[in-house]
Amino acid sequence: MFGTALSIPIPDIDRTDHILMLGANPLASNGSLMTAPDYPGLLKELRARGGKLVVVDPRRSKTAEAADEHLFIRPGTDAHFLFAIVHTLFAEQLVSPGDVAAHVNGFDDVERLARDFAPDDVALVCGIDAETIRRAALELAGAPRAAVYARIGTCTQEFGTLASWLVDVVNCLTGNLDRAGG
Repeated sequence: MFGTALSIPIPDIDRTDHILMLGANPLASNGSLMTAPDYPGLLKELRARGGKLVVVDPRRSKTAEAADEHLFIRPGTDAHFLFAIVHTLFAEQLVSPGDVAAHVNGFDDVERLARDFAPDDVALVCGIDAETIRRAALELAGAPRAAVYARIGTCTQEFGTLASWLVDVVNCLTGNLDRAGG
């Protein structure tokens, strides 16, 4: 997506208001690609700003325990969940890519691909109810500064590449790719 294997967007945790995290456990890994000293302290600062951490994970990790919300997902269905987020963003007319709009294309293709992933249909697959999926999309789109972040847990599954791409797609569709707090 970015022309090189090392061009991986990293959440700006110091300035974000909302993080949707999938397949990552930064309280155990110290952030992996998002390495930062005192990760628990950064989460406290996020909350002090009125921010929120939502963890999507099939297991109760240290980070999930510390999150504001933990969404238990059926293993291997992260791409379905993310496609339902994309579906909701288009259905609710919440797509607002901001400054990156001039640098990307294929919005119509992404919307077409997401049509078959309505939250009501995806809920049966991923085990997260449709209203929670819709709310997650609305919160991302409504946050002043938000980031979707995923790590190894989303990569080591049947649709891992698709899930990784969809993380970037959601960040792009919500205007949070390559911006402060995103």
